Amino acid sequence: MKYILFYLIALFLSSCSKKEEIKSDQEPVHKEVTSSEIVGLGRIEPSEKLSALATETGGIVVDIHKKENDIITKGDLIIELDHTVQDAKKAQIESRIETQKIEIKVTQLNLKEQEINLANKEIELQRLKNLHKNGAETRQNVDNIETETKISRANVAQLQSRVMMANSRLQEIKEELKVSNKELQHYLVKALSDGQIMTMNATKGAALSPNKAFADFIPKSKLVATCEIDELFADKIKEGQKAIIRQIGSNKTIGSGVVIFASSALKRKSLFSEKAGDQEDRRVREIKILLANQTDYLINSRIECVVQTSI
Repeated sequence: MKYILFYLIALFLSSCSKKEEIKSDQEPVHKEVTSSEIVGLGRIEPSEKLSALATETGGIVVDIHKKENDIITKGDLIIELDHTVQDAKKAQIESRIETQKIEIKVTQLNLKEQEINLANKEIELQRLKNLHKNGAETRQNVDNIETETKISRANVAQLQSRVMMANSRLQEIKEELKVSNKELQHYLVKALSDGQIMTMNATKGAALSPNKAFADFIPKSKLVATCEIDELFADKIKEGQKAIIRQIGSNKTIGSGVVIFASSALKRKSLFSEKAGDQEDRRVREIKILLANQTDYLINSRIECVVQTSI
């Protein structure tokens, strides 16, 4: 009985040894890990910063031409302030321009008349001088025509000066009209670049104060993920590294991109701090990731940035 027990124990140990050898033979050789992941919190935003639209001049909003989410191009009219006074001033200046044009035309006609008269006087003077040379005309008549010719020349010169002054005055009034048009543009708020209206706070009929934001504007630009990387891993971030974008608190990948910017200095957390005076133990390095797909994100969405770095 004792020999049988020893035999069974030896058989069991032999079996275990063979299993270990088989298991050892079947185990794959582990490859060396060549990359690691650094995770940071971030948000989606345009590469060009969001800007607040405001007016240099205050007034009553009489019309709103663009609303939230509207795509706009440079020069599009966004809102319109009451500009009845400016329209009246512009109309007055335009009326003065027309009056000045008439005055110039009348002066030019008078000048033309005097030039014709002068030409006749010069012909008559030359004729009388010839007659006087031949003894057929008195010196007195020649002197009288010569005096009239000088007066006619003076009149022509005077009218020429008046035409020049009238044209100069017309140019001054036209410059006034340009200034008036520029002032009017302050009441017609237009887009300075292509983009999209994010929020519109102006209300028709309400007063708008000067330099007070009435809308948030998204300039037309590429979408990026702006992320903050903890200072412990900040030195491992380099431009050109690949990254994936995930939902916060989830392993679900919603996009990818490439690091296109890494700040040269550390700073306090700013993307998600609740108050300006929040105390923080660590600083962060801000990076920007150019997103491969530009249409799958909502601006200001919070995300996780997973940067793939070499170790």
